[in-house]
Amino acid sequence: VSFWSLSDGYQGQQEANKKLVATRAQHRRRVASLTWNKVESNQDVFQDVLSRLSVRSIRSFKTVNRYWHASVSNKHFATIQLAQSRKKPSYIACPRVDKAMKLYLLKPGKFNYRHHATVDPPGRSADHHMHMIASFNGLVCCINQLSDEHEVDYQIWICNPSTEETLLLPQGRPSVWTEPSIGVAYGPDISEYKIFRIFCVGKRNAGKGDYLYECEVYSSSTGAWRGIGPVLHLPMYVCFSPHRSGHVFAGGKIYWLVSLEDPAGIMLSVDMEENFEVMELPYYSTELREEDRITVATYLINLGGSPSLVVLHADYFDVWEWKEASWVFVIADEFDFMDFAEIVLFMTSSEKEILFVTDSHLWTYHLDTRKWKKRGRPPTRFTNPAIFPFTESLLPCNGGVRLEGR
Repeated sequence: VSFWSLSDGYQGQQEANKKLVATRAQHRRRVASLTWNKVESNQDVFQDVLSRLSVRSIRSFKTVNRYWHASVSNKHFATIQLAQSRKKPSYIACPRVDKAMKLYLLKPGKFNYRHHATVDPPGRSADHHMHMIASFNGLVCCINQLSDEHEVDYQIWICNPSTEETLLLPQGRPSVWTEPSIGVAYGPDISEYKIFRIFCVGKRNAGKGDYLYECEVYSSSTGAWRGIGPVLHLPMYVCFSPHRSGHVFAGGKIYWLVSLEDPAGIMLSVDMEENFEVMELPYYSTELREEDRITVATYLINLGGSPSLVVLHADYFDVWEWKEASWVFVIADEFDFMDFAEIVLFMTSSEKEILFVTDSHLWTYHLDTRKWKKRGRPPTRFTNPAIFPFTESLLPCNGGVRLEGR
């Protein structure tokens, strides 16, 4: 057998292999195309696949064609996307107030800071800082002092950091003598949220008596404020908070601290049906040392759907949970960080994990294991920080009340 005949045979085999590979690749492409066409033609399956992607990716798909745009621009898709996102919860953090509000995502476990958005909407009062006061369904509520001439009132913004959309709510009635207090309620439908605003209308007896307070509520379904009458109390400033709007939403109600007077401190609640209630705080015996009773460093958090109190003492803390119309003592434990230079500036929670924010660190405490963990440092020292549980979503800032689809 000659060398040339062997060479020709080898080259022929190579050509055959190339054709075989090309044929297989074409077959895989045809199968993939047919498979994807089947997925695309079944809208439920198609939407389920897309709902598992990031919000940024989903938004880019709107430009593919009209079918894709319609598939990801309706209420049904917003609902299943939010459900998928809730399986991957995170925290959203504003470590430091500034002219523009820089927001970071923190994934539980790692707590690495990843810049998510910078919120600086046109039309806001640029002379003052924005403060994030709540997070719900992928949206955040922020307040911004109006101006030096209106030092006791705020602009109220609803923002979606993932889509970079912002909504300035209409201005409410003027508050006199003191700034208003704001709280956010939402659900059970994803398109429904309410903003409660408690404000001062003056004093009794021709300005010589106690302050008079009223409440108005903004509803995403109407896009307008509506007065709901007098309220007995105005919520208080919580520890190092620069505003009166520190609150927690749990079990379908907003809760605010009103007074930490010993021994009969109180808090205020309101539900989605706009019913207010005043509750007493846990009882601490007057025989205890002052530092072992209710302290000014008392925080409201949401523990697994129940409103809870964390009372900080000199070197330990107590946790109380509101269950069946009474306070139940949960736990008392020592701080793992006993550096008096570290002061707790903010507190939040997710399920059974409590997040303590000091001026330079994050600390987590797990109620079941009673273990502390020191988390990463922020990109800058904390100054009036705010951190809340967060899930990315496609919801528009009006709650999606005008989204079409089932």
